[in-house]
Amino acid sequence: MNSIWNRIAVFVVLISVSTLLMSCSIFERATDHYKAGNDLYSEKQWDKAIEEYTRAISLDSNQPFFYINRALAYNQIGKYDLAIEDCTRAINKKSNIALAYTTRASAYNEKGLYELALADSLKAIELNPKIALGYINKGWALYGMGEFRESILACTDGIAVEPTRAMAYIFRAMNYNEMGNYENALADCNKAIELDPTLPLAYVNRAWVHNQTAVYEKAIEDCNTAISLDPRIATAYVNHAWAQTARGNFDLAIDDCNNAIRLNPNLPQAYIQRAWAYFEKYPYDFSKDWWQMGMDDCNKAIELNPKSALAYNMRARGYILKEEYRLAIADATKAMDLSSEFALPDITRAWAFNNLRLWDLAIEDCNFAIAKNPKLAAAWANRAWAYNGKGMYDKALSDINEAIRLQYDFAWAYFTRAIINKNLHNNEQAKSDIELCLQYTTDIKLIEAARALYATL
Repeated sequence: MNSIWNRIAVFVVLISVSTLLMSCSIFERATDHYKAGNDLYSEKQWDKAIEEYTRAISLDSNQPFFYINRALAYNQIGKYDLAIEDCTRAINKKSNIALAYTTRASAYNEKGLYELALADSLKAIELNPKIALGYINKGWALYGMGEFRESILACTDGIAVEPTRAMAYIFRAMNYNEMGNYENALADCNKAIELDPTLPLAYVNRAWVHNQTAVYEKAIEDCNTAISLDPRIATAYVNHAWAQTARGNFDLAIDDCNNAIRLNPNLPQAYIQRAWAYFEKYPYDFSKDWWQMGMDDCNKAIELNPKSALAYNMRARGYILKEEYRLAIADATKAMDLSSEFALPDITRAWAFNNLRLWDLAIEDCNFAIAKNPKLAAAWANRAWAYNGKGMYDKALSDINEAIRLQYDFAWAYFTRAIINKNLHNNEQAKSDIELCLQYTTDIKLIEAARALYATL
């Protein structure tokens, strides 16, 4: 009897050992694929990394980090919905991993779901106050919500936790840019490039600074560098389009935006930038309905991000082109409500008020814009137009000179100064201003208006 039980015991032990060995073998194979995925991720071979993580998950579906790392890779190739799904799976398996929340926050931020991103970022910081990505994503979400000062504080907290984290400087630069603090924005971009010269987004954001300060050649150079580092970075094409639009190369700008949309069809900025190029073509190119195409792009951007102040502001500009000033005022006001620190809607609404000859309201909006960002030439130019309308020519001349100092190739500013100088009986100076206006513009309507003014001098 003992012999039989001994044999049974040995058989059970053998089965248990065999099962344990099989389990260890599967676990080892899953781990090997996970490690291979990590190596490929570090080499920026995102698609191959995803294949390895997927293989690891097929062998062992209970490891949350397999899902988190696959989500990180999905984020890198713009598959944000899949990243969100993987992070949610990881959180369902283990709810106290801060990296799962920061990774999901990144995906939410990319999709413009800033409230969800902020909630995940705060959860990540609660779980691990030393995780810099938590503060960076918090800053990103606040930036998307138009809370620029709060975003700067969040990014600064991230830098305090990890001073060598380049992304914290990049997002802080974005906020400085929005607030017109271009010196700090440029310094942060340069710091990010110093920390990681292979980071495309650092060059994209420095290009943004250059675009804001009308240094378009440098903007194009930085965008080209970003694209050479990562041809799939859609925002590089958007900023490249910005510089091309400002230089009057509208077709090249549209091509850039098309590339951005091909790379990321859910990027609101690409549609907004393309709308700007379409609107610029509208007054003189009658081959297509550029105005409607621009409005369609604005509506698409608003659909993708209903809280995009920039999209409402661009649509307001479209309404002004059609002389639908009340609709323009409504959209500009909506943009101001969405972001109290964003200066462009104040300028756009002032532009509409000027067209309605509501000079005092235009001046009030320009005052707000200048207080927010004193380096926006359009704010000074619009206030100059309003002062001119009120017959306050000395104030108008002072403002328009400041606009031209800030942006030397601002054609409409020269046209405005020509009108002011005519009203001051400075006809020779007015003629000189019209010549400068014609030198810097391709706008048919502005050219016609400038020539008509010249004929009266």
